[in-house]
Amino acid sequence: MRATIIAYLFSGLLLGAESPLKVSVYATAGGVQRRLATPESRQRAAESMRKLGVTRIVLEGRRGDEYVPPETLRELRGRLSALGFDSSGGIATVPGKTFGVRQQGALSWLNWEAGATRQGVAEFFRTNAAVFDELVVDDFYCTGDTSPESEAARAGRDWGAYRRDLLTGLIRPMMIEPARQVKPGVRMVIKFPQWYDRFHLFGYDPARMSALFDRVWVGTEVRNPKTQRMGFVQPTQGYMNYRWLTGVIGEKVEAAWFDHIECTAQNFVDQAWQSVLAGARELVLFNLIDVVDGHPGHALFREALPDMRAAARRVQGKPLQGVAFYKPPNSDPGDNRFLMDYLGMLGVPVVPVSAYPSQSRAVILGVQAAHDPGLLEKVRAHLKTGARVAMTASLMERVRAPAGVIRLDLRTFSEQDYRDVGEWLLPPKELAWLDMSRERADELRKSLGVELSAPVQIAYYRFGRDEALYSFRDDNVSVRLRGKTVKVPAHAMVWVRP
Repeated sequence: MRATIIAYLFSGLLLGAESPLKVSVYATAGGVQRRLATPESRQRAAESMRKLGVTRIVLEGRRGDEYVPPETLRELRGRLSALGFDSSGGIATVPGKTFGVRQQGALSWLNWEAGATRQGVAEFFRTNAAVFDELVVDDFYCTGDTSPESEAARAGRDWGAYRRDLLTGLIRPMMIEPARQVKPGVRMVIKFPQWYDRFHLFGYDPARMSALFDRVWVGTEVRNPKTQRMGFVQPTQGYMNYRWLTGVIGEKVEAAWFDHIECTAQNFVDQAWQSVLAGARELVLFNLIDVVDGHPGHALFREALPDMRAAARRVQGKPLQGVAFYKPPNSDPGDNRFLMDYLGMLGVPVVPVSAYPSQSRAVILGVQAAHDPGLLEKVRAHLKTGARVAMTASLMERVRAPAGVIRLDLRTFSEQDYRDVGEWLLPPKELAWLDMSRERADELRKSLGVELSAPVQIAYYRFGRDEALYSFRDDNVSVRLRGKTVKVPAHAMVWVRP
């Protein structure tokens, strides 16, 4: 056993400090119970994790009624350390029959006004801080509760504003203080989900919440774009979410988190690549059960990992360039929900920003930008610099666009689209955008000053002097970038400048 661990150490896979890209895995409480309970199961899990370059495992202690006692986690942490793996703790704040109070509403989230919910979560942090040096909050720290308690507490406020104030206000007394009373130096991590244009409705306030945590992890789990169960999510959404949250939060953003659910082998590795191109320093695979049981995407991931690490080294710290998309924090998207994702699939090098990009040479303004009360003044000043400023037709219906603004007839989803299919968080239906002809896509890019001729489903990224193209297509294509022909194989990432 010792020889195996030493060989593994010298293979370089455990030397995370020397790598620009670490790999971790998240084990749900049920996964801890079912895949780590015996020496044999731990050995199998260790072998599976090593194959994927994993150096750390997050051991979840609570997921509703699924529960692993702190003393069991402490023993398991020691056993995993002997196998060469670091460990952190985690919680999924979801209701169970014996944990918390379920919200009144369509989704299985918690009622955070309930004393039992607050007490249960605080007890978790108090007991698990004694075991781990780092505790991770999975992306269920949200609510859609409409109970009488919440109705009374919101006191006439908009539901979204009330929920953001409520959940931000509970972080310190319910999570941080109980944990740090036990271990003052414990590191606290919050994970945000991928549905960035819906955060404000259900309590997520990235700017205020992240200020209270040591690190932030970001959901890039877009899964299969052709299925309704997890939403018709474009594979670029993970990139846009990670980049936008980095703009809001800054250097605290550390890791990208994606899963196996509904993924083909290609979907799985697409998620990894978009996370790397977004600047992630760590990939967190969800979850241990899938890692141990195997998935078709694992072979592609192992094959691509050296190239992803090289790309991570090339991307991280580089200035992102292209066409800015302005989304202020907590802004309502109107019928421009997740517009950035679709623009990315049309080959627009989108730069998600949370503050008005006055230095950018091109900017797209969707309905989100109407959240800025000084928007038109900024637009006028920006136009005077010679910049290209484009507004969607939906935004133009809300504000009087100054002369010189480019009109974009681009709409995605209305709130009614969500209600029609019972969806709450993710894109509710397929759009015809990806059937757009190459000629129309070229015209759109040309209007924004982008010198790329390519069919749809070729994404374009600019990092300082480095440029990359990523194909989500099943066929090999040739594109023209500033007059230069570039061949892009199917499902490949290509650096334009070697």
